[in-house]
Parts: sequence; structure tokens; C-alpha cells
Amino acid sequence: MNQESSIRPVIFLDIDGVLQPYSSQKRFRHDLHELLKTLAEKYEDELYLDLDRFDLGCICFDWDIGAVERIRSICQDFRAKIVLSSDWRRGKSIEALKAYFRIHELHYYVKDKTDERTWGDRGPEYSRAGEVREYLEAHPEIERFVIIDDGYRDEFEKLYPEQFVYTSDRMNFDNEVRARQILAGDPPQPNEPRTPSFYDF
Repeated sequence: MNQESSIRPVIFLDIDGVLQPYSSQKRFRHDLHELLKTLAEKYEDELYLDLDRFDLGCICFDWDIGAVERIRSICQDFRAKIVLSSDWRRGKSIEALKAYFRIHELHYYVKDKTDERTWGDRGPEYSRAGEVREYLEAHPEIERFVIIDDGYRDEFEKLYPEQFVYTSDRMNFDNEVRARQILAGDPPQPNEPRTPSFYDF
């Protein structure tokens, strides 16, 4: 890793509830088997034939374009890299994750994913917040970071209250403002009020 890349800020990014609104189910109106072939031809990459068709359907038809553009804009303006903390990372290689994000031309920014070893709801040391902490401990070169997630709010606010951006359904304008303030080193505005999440049940 060169010095330039080592000091770039990192976005620990969730997908469901950030880029993927839970209410959007448009993918089921499409032939997802045909979608695999279309993507493989478009990108001249047979990897798409082996990827999960439902995930690809989400990305193509259900990801919120406004949320995608907010992430892209932050990455561009801060020269930030993405580390996937989402459940979408489980069992997938970085190559596959980059192929997913290539659909929205975000693959340039995907750098890594958090480790999958810890899991459960037994406290911050085992939750997704714990996985982020483990990643940061293993990568002390990371000087600035922001965590964008719609879940695990108690855990993230306990460990990283000044670096956590809470999204209730998808990344919105206020979420983007807070993320930018965090990466700029400015005092961030408060997170949006809590709303019931999948992870609260």
C-alpha cells in the first residue's frame, strides 16, 4: 500500500437501508436469469453469470439512485474508499463485490470488506460495530472514517458516536451532510431520529 492510498478516508458502508430501500421490490418484475447474460455481455465478463441474480436484480432495479449518487459524490470529493460492512459481503470475494458496484460505476472506490469472523447480538465486541473496530485495529493507517448503516445503532453510537451516520430507509440529504462533516473533521449535525429497523426485532 502506498502512502497516498493509506491516508485516504474510508466509508464503512452498509447496503440494505442505505442504498437498497426495503420497500423496493421491482426486481421481481424482471427476468433475472436474462439479466445475468445481459450483464456478462455488457461488461464482457463471465463472472456475472455466477453471481446471485437476486442481488444483481436489487442493484439494477431497486437501489435508490439518489442514495447511490450521494455515496459517489462523497467518494469523489473526499477521495474516499469503500469498505463493505454490509451482510452482502458474506461469502463474496472482493472481485465479486466490485462487479456488483461496477453496475453503478462505484467499483473504483471499493477497497475491502470487514472480516466475517464475529457475528451475533451479544454486545459491541461481537456486533457489526465490533467488526468495524477489528478492521480499524488491523489498519492503523486509517486516519478518517465514517460508518453509514441503518442498524446496530446502539452499538455504533457506543463505540463511534462521532463517526456514525444512521439511515432509516435510504441515504438522504441530511445523512450526506453529516457524513461530509465527519470526513471534513467538522462537528457533525445530529443523527436523524430513530425509527424501527429490521435489526430491532
